[in-house]
Amino acid sequence: MSKKGSLRSRWLYLFFPILLALMLPVTVNSQDNYSNPARVNQRIYQISQKSGGLVQVRKLAVSPGGTDILLMEIGKKGDVPNPAVLVVGNLSGISPVATEAALSLAERIASDPKLCSEISWYVLPMGNPDAYSRYFATPLYMDPGNFTPHNDDMDDRTDEDGFNDLDGNGIITMMRVKSPDGLWIPVASEPRLMRRADASKGEKGIYKIYTEGIDDDGDGQYNEDGAGGTDVNANFPHLFKYFDPKSGFFPGSVTEARELIKYSFDHPEIAMAFSFGQTNFLLVPLKGGRKGSVDFDNISIPEEIGKAMGFDVSRTYTMQEIMEAVQPMLPPGMTIDEGMVASYLGLGAVVNPMQEDLVFYNKISGEYKDYLKGKGVSEERFDPEDAKEGSFEMWAYYHLGVPVFSMDMWALNKPKEEKKESGGITLESLEKMTRDEFVSLGEDKVSAFLKERGAPAQYTAKMIMGLISSGQATPAQMAGMMKQMPAPPSDEQKGDPKELARLAFSDSKIEGKGFVNWKPYHHPTLGEVEIGGFVPFSDNTPPYPMVDSLLNLHLPFVFDLVKKLPKLQIIDAKAIDKGSGVYQVEVWIENKGYLPFPTAMGKRNKIPAPAVITVEGTGIEFLSGIKRTPLHDLAGNKSVKLTWLVKAGRKGTLSINLMSKQAGSDSKQINIGG
Repeated sequence: MSKKGSLRSRWLYLFFPILLALMLPVTVNSQDNYSNPARVNQRIYQISQKSGGLVQVRKLAVSPGGTDILLMEIGKKGDVPNPAVLVVGNLSGISPVATEAALSLAERIASDPKLCSEISWYVLPMGNPDAYSRYFATPLYMDPGNFTPHNDDMDDRTDEDGFNDLDGNGIITMMRVKSPDGLWIPVASEPRLMRRADASKGEKGIYKIYTEGIDDDGDGQYNEDGAGGTDVNANFPHLFKYFDPKSGFFPGSVTEARELIKYSFDHPEIAMAFSFGQTNFLLVPLKGGRKGSVDFDNISIPEEIGKAMGFDVSRTYTMQEIMEAVQPMLPPGMTIDEGMVASYLGLGAVVNPMQEDLVFYNKISGEYKDYLKGKGVSEERFDPEDAKEGSFEMWAYYHLGVPVFSMDMWALNKPKEEKKESGGITLESLEKMTRDEFVSLGEDKVSAFLKERGAPAQYTAKMIMGLISSGQATPAQMAGMMKQMPAPPSDEQKGDPKELARLAFSDSKIEGKGFVNWKPYHHPTLGEVEIGGFVPFSDNTPPYPMVDSLLNLHLPFVFDLVKKLPKLQIIDAKAIDKGSGVYQVEVWIENKGYLPFPTAMGKRNKIPAPAVITVEGTGIEFLSGIKRTPLHDLAGNKSVKLTWLVKAGRKGTLSINLMSKQAGSDSKQINIGG
């Protein structure tokens, strides 16, 4: 090789990696400042170090990938723990903004001791570090599974057929290939997007769609068994989905979920829980309507309920019969459903929220929406995802018996609906118009009519009016031509609204970095394909410069919600002398919080533990009532009177003590005997 050739080779060797990096497209996450798993843990320790002892860090678990899962305990330590709020972030690992939200919440609490003077906070910012790490890896793809090996396709090998970055751009997108039995066609108004062909409307599919990659194991499938793993936020016991490749082998089978469950039960002072991730119970409260495992054709009515509602308890009923009998008893506007009946009668496992709880969920949802409007949020956003079966937020509501709220922090806004300008013209009226009547309509009305009919852009109002006014065409001829044109596209034919919004956001807000344009590629088994599509995370992860403003918007409402926690207090206590050393002790307990103690679901499941009121004094004898009296429930902003008869041989003092791990403690002293 010549000296010149040698220098060229050396130059290419040194600078080719730099040139390649410059040529690769910039992805959504390449220039932002989301904290990767290592940085998250570093920030947790920094929060603790700066807190002056207010924040203790606990290693809850180690992920299958070897990352510590850290939880911050924030608040004053004492012999009796304060009621606590549990906050978990990013359990599915696919919501970077959720982790940032949990970290920011912890920073705000640690910097303001008043926020944790009466309650403690347990904050877990990163519940699934393995899945979360994929946001920072190359190639970029989204998968909620941790790094637990799992044989997704149930063959003789595990994790052998994952994605392949065929075009080398560092992003896993999609492949489309033309095929006689294809199911997909491009959206006419936006060919970058695809939609399913509608055979009922005479449409025939053109493309098959695959995720980007090759058939590594030669089984005719593509990318069906990648690395990992279990979605931590599908591994909780309530409504756990057995035999689902992402839910795990059994409830709590992965250490991340199992240790969180154990921690929750080990801390009965937890009075409220938040999940930062993909759902949002503040916008869309818990949903019912699930069917349980009970035979709905043979339902026995409990005797007490049957007598109260006029049912014959000696026979069984179908669900339909019960619903028809109960519906007339309900208030106007309220409709009975199977879930309501199943919950009320206690049929099988509880699978629907209690109606009493939905009252406060719906009220708080309304307050949250009003709060957002007050902050200037006027855009209508897309609905959040529904809570998954086996998720933390579902499990916490049903199994911990506490109010559970979830927040997703950001979502795409729905495109503003264009006001359809109606020209007030129909094909029928057009056929009957004279030339002068048509021309007198004016350009605006004719233009609106052409738009309504989906006329090609080249057919402008000015051109059409010129043809008719010059006598080259008549209104009737124009109507006939319009009838021959394809009907305006239906909403389904315009493409998926969320995908359209996602593409619009990419184009207008992030310089097109949320979508990879389709490009040809020669695939080793599929032949000629095109690779392109949405960049992972571009629909649920805002650009980092937006994060501070989003968290400043949403996190203050968390503190507003915490103010609604149940708070039990003794508001009055007295002893009435009945003579002969006998006293009637009356104590009034009030729940000064808005939320009930406990939730209706907690009351049904007998969790959490009741509050306990004790009456203590020297030499007293209980004639009625007991020394330790449980208070199982008390609605928000309500009070209850408890009464004892005691006999005391001499003057003294009675101590009335109220103790609740979730709703606080209180005490009063009253004198007896003068």
